[in-house]
Amino acid sequence: MFLHRLYRDFAYIAVAVVAIICFETALTISLQNYWFGELGQRYRYWLALGLRTGIFLALLVCVGAFVGYNLRWLCRPFPAVPRTAPWFAAVVLAALVGIGATTLWIPLLGYLGATATGTSDPVFGKDISFYLLVLPWYDAVVAIAITVLVMAIALWALIGFAFYPSSERPWHQPAYRLGWSTRRSLRVIEADDADSWSQNELIWRGWLRQGVALAMLLCISMGISRFLGRYHLVINGHSTVVAGGSYADVYFWISAYDIIMICWFAAAFILAVAALVPLFLAWLITRPSHWVLPCGLFVILYLGAVIVPPTVEQVYVGPNQITLERPFLTRSIAGTRDGYNLDGPSVEEREFAVSTVPLTRQDLDKNAATLQDARIWDWRALEPQLQQIQGLRPYYSFAGVDIDRYVIDGAERQVMITARELNLDKLPDQAKVWVNVALKYTHGYGAVAVPVNEMDGRGNPVLWAHDIPVKAKGDLAVAHGAIYYGALTRDRVYVRTSEKEFDFPQGQANAETVYEGKGGIPLSSFWRKLVVANERDGLRLFISGYFTPESRVLLRRDIVERVKRLAPFLIFDHDPYIVADGDHYSYIIDAYTSSANYPYSDVYQGSLPQFHGRNYLRNSVKAVVDAYNGSVTFYVFDGRDPIIRAYQQMLPGFFKDGSDMPENLRRHIRYPEDLFTVQAEMYGTYHMTDPTTFYNREDRWEVPRELYRDREIEMTPYYVIAQLPGAAKPEFLLMLPLSVAGKNQMAGWLAGLSDGENYGKMVAFRFPKGTFIDGPAQVESRINSDSRFSGDLTLWDQHGSQVIRGNLIVLPLNGNQLIAIEPVYIEAEQTKIPTLARVVLAQLLPDDRKIEWARSLAEAEDLLVGAAVHPAISSAEVETDTGRLDRARAVFQEMRRQYANGNFARYGELLQQLEKLLSSP
Repeated sequence: MFLHRLYRDFAYIAVAVVAIICFETALTISLQNYWFGELGQRYRYWLALGLRTGIFLALLVCVGAFVGYNLRWLCRPFPAVPRTAPWFAAVVLAALVGIGATTLWIPLLGYLGATATGTSDPVFGKDISFYLLVLPWYDAVVAIAITVLVMAIALWALIGFAFYPSSERPWHQPAYRLGWSTRRSLRVIEADDADSWSQNELIWRGWLRQGVALAMLLCISMGISRFLGRYHLVINGHSTVVAGGSYADVYFWISAYDIIMICWFAAAFILAVAALVPLFLAWLITRPSHWVLPCGLFVILYLGAVIVPPTVEQVYVGPNQITLERPFLTRSIAGTRDGYNLDGPSVEEREFAVSTVPLTRQDLDKNAATLQDARIWDWRALEPQLQQIQGLRPYYSFAGVDIDRYVIDGAERQVMITARELNLDKLPDQAKVWVNVALKYTHGYGAVAVPVNEMDGRGNPVLWAHDIPVKAKGDLAVAHGAIYYGALTRDRVYVRTSEKEFDFPQGQANAETVYEGKGGIPLSSFWRKLVVANERDGLRLFISGYFTPESRVLLRRDIVERVKRLAPFLIFDHDPYIVADGDHYSYIIDAYTSSANYPYSDVYQGSLPQFHGRNYLRNSVKAVVDAYNGSVTFYVFDGRDPIIRAYQQMLPGFFKDGSDMPENLRRHIRYPEDLFTVQAEMYGTYHMTDPTTFYNREDRWEVPRELYRDREIEMTPYYVIAQLPGAAKPEFLLMLPLSVAGKNQMAGWLAGLSDGENYGKMVAFRFPKGTFIDGPAQVESRINSDSRFSGDLTLWDQHGSQVIRGNLIVLPLNGNQLIAIEPVYIEAEQTKIPTLARVVLAQLLPDDRKIEWARSLAEAEDLLVGAAVHPAISSAEVETDTGRLDRARAVFQEMRRQYANGNFARYGELLQQLEKLLSSP
């Protein structure tokens, strides 16, 4: 009775908990429905919810029925256990499994939308879509089945050994009482114990047959898993040389997997017969010789299948590897190049014969369009400068500086642009009250844009878009500068309340506004308020007098979170960038489809951890987020991608074709950084298409390294406007030089094109064999060792300041000439604001180089071509009075130390430097 009463009380509590969960679920579903409805994507939400619910209910019913039946059968010997208890426990367990499996709605979505690509793998002849979209779903289903069976067997063993009678187990007792034709053991059975012994024997026999049935199902699942594992051999085989199926994989491991699969199915057949035929089960377990033979045969075949292929690999393939693996290396090279879109019509490989002729003034004039946009501002150094001169108020922040191109004064110019966002963390503590953070301070305002290589007389960047209200040149101008959705905008706000919003600072007062956009969830009913209150702010929504029937709440205003919520099946680029589209601002975010299942494609393990383990990558989608209305639009730019085609099939209306993107946005699309980084790192190895060269890694390339501050870092891709060899005009592109592995010599460079019909194409340039060009690290070393520069670098990099070496850019010029540009900044310890001090300009010639530096790129150009001879410029000329005074103090302190140490030669040098500092106007 106690157990029944305890179980009844527990059931009441469980019902109450379920009721609360159901109410919370209804509130959550309502909120999601309103949010997705705001974005016009209710169908996407309800389809995902339907798939997740379907997976959950299917597992709840199937797993619940399966586990419940097994638990009920196991609990039959225990009358004290309520009849519904096993079913209740099974439902709880099934619910946990179902909740954990609801994330499989994304593989299910791809599986349901899969269509053939017409391209097959070379081993099994399966379409590529099978590997990318169908196989992941099959793997997930089999994994769930194995997990459930393992849990069921664990429960079977736990209950049997822990709670069943400890005597009369079938492997200890004679079986003749049940008609088993076995010899009775030597154990003496007392007459008064016979009935009890017989009942226990029945219990154990039922338990044993149940375990045999469960083992049979597990063997079937393991066999199916091994059958699917055959397809994974062409994805990730056992060779350390070949990506995908190698010689041993194709000719030995596939057969081994077949043998293992047959072993599992054979074991399942034997166990099925044992479960269905009691006499066979009795015969099987009563003598070890009866079951040792099939088990031994299973172990021998299994171990043989596991041992023979690696033995063949070691004994036969290893000594003949290059010969035997040649066709498979060819497949691996082709598969990897296809997987990362390094082959086909969108990729062109060309030779770049670097000019051996030094630059002249005529060469510079011919490349004026390129050089006027040769970037000297490093985005890492520019951001603190813009924060200083354009932050305007402490609560405004800039979230990264992006590079784009705009039409300014009738010409396309390269521009660095960043949004001025509201950062509530920087409000004074006294101002962080609910009314301010939820109703008053709702948005940032405007963007700041600068040309990439211009500065004013004080060394600050020239501003092409600045101030509030925004003053902007050319296409940088917008009609509405408010930014309600951005990279730093993470909290909810309420708009159209009776409390007007802060718009922007205006002298001693503040301009105020009322939101007129289309974003937000209307708070027009009690239920809507309750739904939002459950998520945020609670009773405030009901007791505050600021809300009206027209009030709205703006949720999930972080643009990255916004697109991830809408499209969790995509991976998004780390660098969303803001665009001035004429009326207001928008953000463009590149999105990727990826997979770990592309046949014969090598796995990525490079510098971007979000793509680790993947061997297929496409930039199929670009997401556009309206910074004022919050709307999100996904544009498909690669309709050949089978993964995005599956999503388009299942989500009609969710995506738009890339040709539908408005022209004022389309001219700002860029070759994406993350994709280019992955491609460059993979291309460093897979540019070798000859199997022998690839096998020996004779010509491997790698991403070069450069100096930033006082440490060496790996170069990142950079945007430039340059004219490629054979092109009619300069164009906006993303590029990166590549160096010979282990050396500081450049081997070639990659360019990702962004303009017009060329968008998405990649050009790979390689230098002719025997041509040696200094790589970025070598250029950095030349700067350090040049006596013309080292003195100033040493002087600036002393107490009170630090030298910052900016982003080194290798830039191609028309005429197959290469130059390198690097800005040098001085950062005072007190202000932490870098100031541009010098621009280094080098021409990269085969087996030689010419390096100059000056206060501006134009002056460095003159020095490089010998058009004018300028005297060395003292460090004081690039500094403000405050900076010069700090420098003089630092030099004076160093003089005192050198004098104390008796180093009078160094003391004299410092004295001359101090004299130059103090005598500068």
